[in-house]
This record gives sequence, C-alpha cells and structure tokens, in this order.
Amino acid sequence: MDGVLYGLFTIGGPILLAAVLIYVIMSNRRHRSPEELARTEAATRELHRQLDAEDKYLDGDGPPPRKK
Repeated sequence: MDGVLYGLFTIGGPILLAAVLIYVIMSNRRHRSPEELARTEAATRELHRQLDAEDKYLDGDGPPPRKK
C-alpha cells in the first residue's frame, strides 16, 4: 500500500502541479484587455524611469529622484 501511495504522489503530484500552472497562465492571459496591457506598460516605463533617476542620483550624476 505504501508503494502505491508513493507512486501516486511521485507521478500524480507533478502532473497536478503542471495542470494547475497551465490553467492559471491561460486564465491570466485570457482576461487581459488592451487597456490593461497599456496601463501595465506605462507603469513599467515609469518604474524604470524612477529607478534610472535614483541610480543617477546615487552615482552623483543627477538631482534627487522625485517621489510620488
């Protein structure tokens, strides 16, 4: 009986995990509208701009970064 459970968990566990991950990834991609994608891209650009300004300030090459 122990061998059956061990085999079930060893083989079934990764298969179940893969199935859940595939479901979540597909569900996440399906629910994104063009507006959400544009908002995400704009927020990413702003974050990169803030991080670049902070890096320049820490290197002594620019004014202090603005905080929102």
